[in-house]
This record gives sequence, C-alpha cells and structure tokens, in this order.
Amino acid sequence: MSIPLEAALEPAGLCVLVVEDDEADAYLISRALESQPAVGRVVRAPDGVAALAMIESGRVKPDLAFIDLQMPRKNGFSLLAAFAGRPEQTFPMVVLTSSTAPTDAIRSRLRGAMRVVTKPDTLEEMDSVLAFAIAAVCPSGTRPPLAKRIKARAMPPKTSFYPGIHAAAIDER
Repeated sequence: MSIPLEAALEPAGLCVLVVEDDEADAYLISRALESQPAVGRVVRAPDGVAALAMIESGRVKPDLAFIDLQMPRKNGFSLLAAFAGRPEQTFPMVVLTSSTAPTDAIRSRLRGAMRVVTKPDTLEEMDSVLAFAIAAVCPSGTRPPLAKRIKARAMPPKTSFYPGIHAAAIDER
C-alpha cells in the first residue's frame, strides 16, 4: 500500500496557527503546543494581516488556530470575521486572550470562535489550558470533518444567556 506524496510530506498531527503579537506570549504558547501529542506543527503569525496572507497564499493550511484579540494592524475580532467569511478555509478558531471581559468573549463567539480562553501565566497552566481546548475542538486529535466544521459555523450564535444582546447590536467599536 503506497502513501500519497502529500501525506508523506505533512507531519503527523494537527497544524496549529498561533496568531500572537507578543513575543513572550508566543514563546509560551508555542512551547506548550509543542508538548501536546496531537500537535504536529506550530506556525506563528505576528498579527491578523500576516495570518491572512499566510492562509491566502497557501503557505499554511491550519487544522486549528489560536488567536489573540489585541494586535496591531488587524485585531483578533477582525481576523475572526475575515476567517468566518471564507467557507472554503474552515478550521476551528480558539481565542487565547488576556481579556476577561464578557463582552470580548461574546464578540469572539459571534465572529466564529469555538472557545474563548484567558491566557494563564505559567507554562504548566498553559499546557493544561491548551490541552483542554484542543480536546474540546478536535476531540480525536485530528481535524474535524468538513461537514462538522461547516455545521458549527452555520449554527446561529447562542445569546440566550445574555438577555438583551443580539448579534446585530454588537459592532467593532
């Protein structure tokens, strides 16, 4: 039985895109991801503009993305919206942020983030937070099937836990 050349060249495990502008946070996140058995490759983009360019050019085909919210040039909210608007490039997106504001979590979920996680301070905490997030969005340690990813994007956001908040009422301000 022969293995297709493309499969032989790709590392086993998930290709994870980390969109993070802070060097120290990026280092901590990358170290934690590299210790995860489900992760085969970690690619970093310093901001949303670079992340979009990497994906549009085909240099990166992520199975999962961890996205910071506060970045120069294109922030995480705009990047989430840009990725969500491209059904041909679907992959689970997890926001990994310093923010603890409920409005940031709501805005992120409305723009397609499957989870919103607050950044921990230590490598050990980061390991467990990322392992939990990976298990939640990619339970088998592999990329979810396309049908499941499209269905997750097509589902209307759940705002019933936040009375009075509707998707149309939230903007980029």
